[in-house]
Amino acid sequence: MVPVLFILLLAPYLASSVIDEGGVSILAGTYLFAVLSIAWSLGAIFDDKRKTIALLQDSEGRYRIFSKYSKELVNSFNEVIFQTDHKGKWLYLNPAWKSMSGATVNESLGLHFSKHVDNTSYQDVLKAFAESFEQGKKYFRVDIKLRDAKKGSSWVEAFVKLIYDEAGKFIGTAGILSEINERKHAEEKLVSLNEHLAITSSKLSTAAQLAAGIAHEVRNPMTAILGFVKLIRDGGTDKQEYYDIIFSEINRIEQVLNELLMLSKPSGAVFLEKDLKKSCDHVVTLLETNAVLNNIQIHKNYDAEPIFIYFDENQIKQVLINIIKNSIESMPDGGNIFLSIYEQNREVFVTILDEGEGIPENSLQKVGEPFFTTKSSGTGLGLSVCFKIIEKHGGKVFITSELKKGTKIVCVLPAVQPKNLSGNEKEGERDEMVKPEK
Repeated sequence: MVPVLFILLLAPYLASSVIDEGGVSILAGTYLFAVLSIAWSLGAIFDDKRKTIALLQDSEGRYRIFSKYSKELVNSFNEVIFQTDHKGKWLYLNPAWKSMSGATVNESLGLHFSKHVDNTSYQDVLKAFAESFEQGKKYFRVDIKLRDAKKGSSWVEAFVKLIYDEAGKFIGTAGILSEINERKHAEEKLVSLNEHLAITSSKLSTAAQLAAGIAHEVRNPMTAILGFVKLIRDGGTDKQEYYDIIFSEINRIEQVLNELLMLSKPSGAVFLEKDLKKSCDHVVTLLETNAVLNNIQIHKNYDAEPIFIYFDENQIKQVLINIIKNSIESMPDGGNIFLSIYEQNREVFVTILDEGEGIPENSLQKVGEPFFTTKSSGTGLGLSVCFKIIEKHGGKVFITSELKKGTKIVCVLPAVQPKNLSGNEKEGERDEMVKPEK
């Protein structure tokens, strides 16, 4: 187009030159060639730019359409798509964030992600990030518990990608949050069922292991009963005294058998306000003969003054039996076990100290983990069950040990202030569903 325009503009000049001079001079020809070349080049550049502009306009239109549909697609996701900076602050969140967390996108942008997760989940994220960063991985997955005052807590699964710039510097993360409440609830039910089965299995196993001690415990009173029955049959003089001894021994047999039945019977947790010391006395009665058979003495370092806590008696007895039984097994050559109970600052401390072989330092941190045991024939479930039971009672367990000197286990439980009871009120009347003060 441009060359044609130039030719039209120069046509009069060329015509006049030809008429005046009778032909085209060399200078005019050179000039004409230069002008035509420049015109042709400019025309080619113009045409090329025009095509480029047309392509850019077409590309811009396509980009706008793509951007529109991409945004609509991202906004339609039920999963949360996010991006953070290198400090962990939200840079982008799609609208699904509001239904998942209860907070709007505008409220959350610029805040650190830790504002929306509980402390345990925050530590899990930091641990997973540190491991991925150190190992050079670009992705990691972690379960997170979101918290919100209005919506409550909910579980999400986070797939996180670590983003680096061209220089290899970490600049942030991007990823997807998917809701997994149903999966977590199913896992919690499974864990609860496994714990129940583990407790029941542990009870039955303990009952079986105590059989020898129970047989011995029952045999002794039976021998005494048979002896005094023979004396009565043969015409013993002081029959009343014989009767008192016989009934005393029968009561002892009944007490031991009742403890054994309570131990082996599977039942749901029933939390009642009771005297912890009485439950400890029952456990000592159950285990004392077994200890004596192994040349071990159990020493009770507490007075008769009651200490009331809110607990499931059967489960707490299971804890004490498991711990004391472990202490007995740790002393093959005999020794002493010291059981003490005291209350301090609205907390009850139950301490079991033995003179056994002790636990190696490298194994001490693993004590209480499922299937970890220092015994050659143990399952590793006993102490794991004990820890779970104490945790459900709002307590904690602390273990210290020294090789060849012994192990000390302290169970800390929340105390309950005793009520003012009349002299005629029985313990059974205290067994009401009263929650402990916190």
